[in-house]
Amino acid sequence: MPVETQTRPSRARTYTAYTLTALFTLFMAFDAIVKFSHADAVVQANNDLGFPLHLVPAIGVLALVLLALYLIPAISVLGAVLFTGYLGGAIALHLRVDHPLFSYTLFPIYIALFLWGGLWLRDAQLRELFPITSPAPTQTTSKKLLWTGYILTALGALLILFTAVMKFIYVPPAGSPPPAFPLHHIHHLAYIEILCIAVYLFPRTSILGAVLLTGYLGGATCINLRAGESLGVSLVPAFIGVILWAGLWLRDSRLRSLIPVRR
Repeated sequence: MPVETQTRPSRARTYTAYTLTALFTLFMAFDAIVKFSHADAVVQANNDLGFPLHLVPAIGVLALVLLALYLIPAISVLGAVLFTGYLGGAIALHLRVDHPLFSYTLFPIYIALFLWGGLWLRDAQLRELFPITSPAPTQTTSKKLLWTGYILTALGALLILFTAVMKFIYVPPAGSPPPAFPLHHIHHLAYIEILCIAVYLFPRTSILGAVLLTGYLGGATCINLRAGESLGVSLVPAFIGVILWAGLWLRDSRLRSLIPVRR
């Protein structure tokens, strides 16, 4: 009986969790539905961001699909991870055109706090994992899974570090068209990559690092789409994100219980 009392969430925590989730849901549902309209405000906003107008309805569909995943309890963590990549794309678009930092560029982060805050408050398993984790339990992880996880983790980390180094040495060829992302932000992106991969590789903050990298790679995917790259090229950052999460998922049995299906 005392154990049940200790593990039962308080009413304040429960109400706060569902309030945050409801606010996030209402905002994203409204934002997605607006993308199906041709209102002047929608057209002007996309012209300012330089995002192809014909892709806007597809973004609306994507937002609704991710929202549905987030609202299904069994896969809500998976939905939150995917939504983080979506919001990272919004940050990248605002940063590309140098919109005001706190009112525009960082606004998706404020939304992400509602997204993860509501989930974190109502899920005890997630509170054990995120943002500070203890070393992953090994009693239910086979050596094959463990070593495969380490290989994927190393591969993903090397890919991120490679792109960071390339940003430091990149010099646009003479007469070439301007890059998809402003040059004065290129080094900033490299520093972000190095910081995020360091957080990811540190065992006690690996989940936090994976979430941050998901947002960053979502931004890279969005910039590729905005630049008119093919779908295969645009999704390369998303594939790197899958590698990073797969390495972590294989190494940590607690994460396997959360993504994609929880007990």
